[in-house]
Amino acid sequence: MNRVVASLAGLLFTFGFLYAQDSIKDSGNPKKFVYRNSVNQEDLYSIDRTLLAEHPFGDLIARKLYVMQDVYTYVEPPSPTSPGEKTIVKKPTIYNTVLKLNRNLKKMVKKGILDKDMATSDLNACLDVALSISADDTGDFESELKNAKTPDQIIQVFKMVELR
Repeated sequence: MNRVVASLAGLLFTFGFLYAQDSIKDSGNPKKFVYRNSVNQEDLYSIDRTLLAEHPFGDLIARKLYVMQDVYTYVEPPSPTSPGEKTIVKKPTIYNTVLKLNRNLKKMVKKGILDKDMATSDLNACLDVALSISADDTGDFESELKNAKTPDQIIQVFKMVELR
C-alpha cells in the first residue's frame, strides 16, 4: 500500500513539475494590454499657447503634458480639517512614471546619450498611451510599470499597450 501511495505521489509530483515547465515557456511571450485610443488631436490644438510651458521636444509634447496634467490631477478645495488646497493625482503610478520618463529623456538628450528625435517619438507614444488609459482599469499595467526602473524598461512597458 505504501508503494502505491509513494508511486502516485511521485507521478503527481512529476506531472506538476512538467506542467510548471510548460507554463514558464508560455510566459516568455510578452504581455499585451489592449485599450481604446482616445487622444483627440483637435482638443490638443485648441489649447491656448500661453498656457503651455516650453518643452525641448516640441509643441506637441508640451500640449500632451498639459492635457495629461489636466486629466490626471485635480485640486481639492480646503476643508475644516485641511485648510490648504491639495492636488490629488488619480493614477499616481502612471502619472509619476510619465513625468520620470520625461525628466530622464531630457537628461539623456542633453548629455548626448540619446537622439532627440528618438526621445521625442518614445515620449509621444508613452503620452498617447497615458492619455488613452486615464479612465480605464489599469491594475495589471500599473503593476508592470512599478517593476520598470530604467527609461528603457518604462518605454518597453508602454510599448506592450495596443491602442485600438
